Amino acid sequence: MTTEANGTASPWDDAVRRATAVIESRTPEKMDENCWDHVAIRDIIAVVLYALHIRDGQHVDTLPWTSVLWWLRDDVRVIELVEDNVAGAAQALTGPAEGPEEQVFAHWRWLNRTWDPSAPILPDNQPAVSWDELFQSRRSDAHTAGTGPKPRLTSMTRGIGNGLPDPAIEVCTHWAAGAVERVLGAEHNGLAVHQRVRVTDGESAGQGGYVQDTGWTVDDEARQVTGPVCYLVDLDDAEGAKQIDAQHLEPATDHRWPRRPNGTLKDGPLPGLRTPYPPRPSCADDLENLLARASNPEAVPENLQQTIRNAHSHHHIGVRWLASPRPHRATVRITMHWYQLTERYASEGRADLWEVIVTKHLRDNDPIHLLTLTEQDAKALAEQHTGQTF
Repeated sequence: MTTEANGTASPWDDAVRRATAVIESRTPEKMDENCWDHVAIRDIIAVVLYALHIRDGQHVDTLPWTSVLWWLRDDVRVIELVEDNVAGAAQALTGPAEGPEEQVFAHWRWLNRTWDPSAPILPDNQPAVSWDELFQSRRSDAHTAGTGPKPRLTSMTRGIGNGLPDPAIEVCTHWAAGAVERVLGAEHNGLAVHQRVRVTDGESAGQGGYVQDTGWTVDDEARQVTGPVCYLVDLDDAEGAKQIDAQHLEPATDHRWPRRPNGTLKDGPLPGLRTPYPPRPSCADDLENLLARASNPEAVPENLQQTIRNAHSHHHIGVRWLASPRPHRATVRITMHWYQLTERYASEGRADLWEVIVTKHLRDNDPIHLLTLTEQDAKALAEQHTGQTF
C-alpha cells in the first residue's frame, strides 16, 4: 500500500479498496489475489475510478457508481477514459514508465497483456519449462528448468474465458459492469438477477418469475446511467422473458418453481432440445464455405480443390491460438482442415488445408481468413500478424 506525503492512502489505493469492496459484495468469499477473475474485475473498476478521480478532481469515495457504470459499457470506452486522463498510461504499455503512478501502470499493463492458452500453468517462483520437460520430470522426478513458454497464469486460478489469449480488459469489462450494476441496484433497493419476484400491476399482474437482467436509462450527454427502470423477467407461465417496469415488481417468497400439470407451458424439455442435428456437410460444401470466407481463395489450386470435393470425409483441428497486445493488437488462430480421401484412413490418402483467422479484438465481427497449404506457411502468416513465435 502506498501513502501520500501526509500519511493518508493514495487515490489509487482508495480506488483499489473501493473496487475490492465491489468484488466482496458479489461473492461470499473475500477478494482472492490468486484468482484471475477477481483481479481482472477489481482492476478494471479501480482504473475507471482512478481515471475519473484524475479527470474530475473528486475524491474516489465520492465518485458515483452511475458514472462508473456508464464508462464500463465496453473496453473501448475504458481505454479512452484511462489513456486520455492518466498521463503516460498509453506509453506504459510499450516501455518503462516511472513516477508516482508506476503502480497504476503495472495494473494497466496486466489488464492489457495477452495470454498463451497453451503454456503450462505453474506455481509462483517456479521456472518455466516445456511440455516435454514436464513429461520427463514426471517420469524421472527431476524438475529441470527449461526455455519453454512462460507460465500461463503462474499460480492464479481462472474461470472466465480460461482458453482465450485475449487481454483481461477485453474479456472482463462487461463482468466488471455487472458487478457495479449489482452494487448500484442494491443502493437503490433494486432487485437482484435470479431473484424471485411477483408482478403487482399490468397485464401480467399476479404472475411470478425470476429476474434475468436489469434495465437502465443511459444518458450519453451526462455520461451517467439511472435506474433500475425495468427488469427482464422470466415469468412462470409465459414463453421467453418479458420486460416489466420496476414499479410493477416486488420480491416474492416462494423460492421454487410452481407445480404444473402435465402438458402445460414450460412443462417438459425446451423446444428443439431433442431435434436431430442437421446432416454433416459434404466435403464439397465444406470447401466452398472455406473459400467463400477466405481473403485469398486463389491460394488453393484448382486440382487440389477437385481432390477435396471428391474426398470421403472432413475433419478440423484447432492447432494454435495466440494474441499480441496493443498497440499492435491482433489475435490469431490456426486451424488445420484435413480431408480423408478414402473410406479407410491412410496418411498418404489425405489432403490438408491450413486456415489462419486474424481478429483485432475479442469481439471483432469482421475477421480475416487466410488459407495456406502448409503448416509452415500458416505459422509464418500468424507471426507476421502478431509478432509472436508459433
